[in-house]
Amino acid sequence: MAAADRVELGTMYELKNRQNLAAYERFVQFEQLMNNYSIKKTGTSPNSGAGSNPTPLGLCGFAYTTFVLSMYNAGATVPASASPGVVMGAALFYGGLIQLLAGLLEFRLGNNFGALAFCSYGGFWMGVASLYISSFGFLTGYDPTTLNNALGVYFLGWTIFTVAMFISSHRTNLVLVSLFFFLSITFILLTASKFQNGDLKLQRAGGAFGILTASIAWYAAFASLLTKSTSRFTLPVYSLAYVEPEVTVHNMQL
Repeated sequence: MAAADRVELGTMYELKNRQNLAAYERFVQFEQLMNNYSIKKTGTSPNSGAGSNPTPLGLCGFAYTTFVLSMYNAGATVPASASPGVVMGAALFYGGLIQLLAGLLEFRLGNNFGALAFCSYGGFWMGVASLYISSFGFLTGYDPTTLNNALGVYFLGWTIFTVAMFISSHRTNLVLVSLFFFLSITFILLTASKFQNGDLKLQRAGGAFGILTASIAWYAAFASLLTKSTSRFTLPVYSLAYVEPEVTVHNMQL
């Protein structure tokens, strides 16, 4: 190739690079313009939800309501046979509505496990609260034995769901696995209590395990809240997530 041809080819190549660079700069300017327009129009950035963490809120709603009702069931400070009507305000709003909203936020962030747990148990607490709203009349018209059996079926369904959640949590962390394990035991004992015509011994045992479950849920909530960027210390949760083994010459199998 002649020297003149090489010079001409080099000039064309340099011109092409300049054109590509100019086009890229125009694209970047356009993208920045659209992002600024989006922020001005909506008042939020496109990734405004990226830093939110609804997990502590959902866990605290679950923990508090579980703790208060379990204190009733265990007969701590109040007789085990007392009506849990006082708890139903927390069950309807904090354990129910707030936990449901936390689950919807988990859906938005793509956390299907957290969304399923919070939305489901939020619905559970709202359902329990509705049973004790007299204007609904859900508990009227039953004799005591039939009512206990009906509540036993209600708790049995949640027992099955909770056991399924316990099995599904095996790749999360040790704290969540423990939470669903003890929650499963809580539901099993409460279900057995209802099927045994409201046996108070089984109910007290269920209340004791419920208090333990609530304590673990509070721990999990603050373990999620106290991160390295927000706290001087963190709480360990002992991750059980599967880590892909690094492929090296030594562990490759031919």
